[in-house]
Amino acid sequence: MEIDLNEINIIGAGIMRPEGVMVQKDGTVLAADARGQIAKISPYGKTSFYGDVGGTPNGICLDGEGNCIIANIGNGRCQSLSRDGTHSVLMTEAEGKRIPTPNFPFVDSKDRLWVSNSSYREDIEDAIQNPAPDGCIVLIKKGRARIVAEGIYFANGVALNVDESNLYVAATTQRVVLQYKIETDGSLTSPEVYGPSPLAELGYPDGIAFDEAGNLWVTFPAWNAIGFITPEEELVMVLEDPRGIILKRPTNICFGWKNLETAFIGSLDGTGIPNFRVPYPGMKLVHQ
Repeated sequence: MEIDLNEINIIGAGIMRPEGVMVQKDGTVLAADARGQIAKISPYGKTSFYGDVGGTPNGICLDGEGNCIIANIGNGRCQSLSRDGTHSVLMTEAEGKRIPTPNFPFVDSKDRLWVSNSSYREDIEDAIQNPAPDGCIVLIKKGRARIVAEGIYFANGVALNVDESNLYVAATTQRVVLQYKIETDGSLTSPEVYGPSPLAELGYPDGIAFDEAGNLWVTFPAWNAIGFITPEEELVMVLEDPRGIILKRPTNICFGWKNLETAFIGSLDGTGIPNFRVPYPGMKLVHQ
């Protein structure tokens, strides 16, 4: 299946590096902003900003109370930003190890927070240009952070399936998505590649998110493209924009608005949020 670029709308304006995106239950769209804040876009398109978290907010999610959880890749902090604009630091290290490149957070139904750390190296560009298996997944539960998976090539987007039996992470520089089994104590075991390996020549996956049909949607910034991995582990491409007319290095995807039938796209180079109708509603997250 393919979606015509003419069917894509853009909501919001004036956002700097809206890498992460999430939609509140009331239809408000939130996006990371590189100036150390979060953009808030009303369903009618009015854009405002709140928070002062410093660094460079990257991936975001929402917890059950509506706090915006931020993986701040610019200052090495995982932060919780409340609706009133105040914030707290949830993590800077785990088990005595510095977590310098938090990339994406995911809150599950058990109030566990999963965070990808792209690399133990402070220099992100070095981690991208010189791939090595030095990324990890951190689990934060009841305020305690522990490393539950290591050896990942630039750990990026994170998602859990509907019954929360497995965790998926985009291993960007390996050009694959990895699947882990979640044990009862939160440990991750039995890693294996999920879907094609590699995904494609320019198939460096960034953000991932499930729809209710079990398709795992994937954004590809180097390809300027979006597709999904079916339950049969086949890659189906949905959007390709080689000239970057609408997709400007897409990084993350989430679902929202009526019946979660609209996809919203974060990006590295955009200033607004592209959105389009999808064939299957998104999988409901804890805040929805």
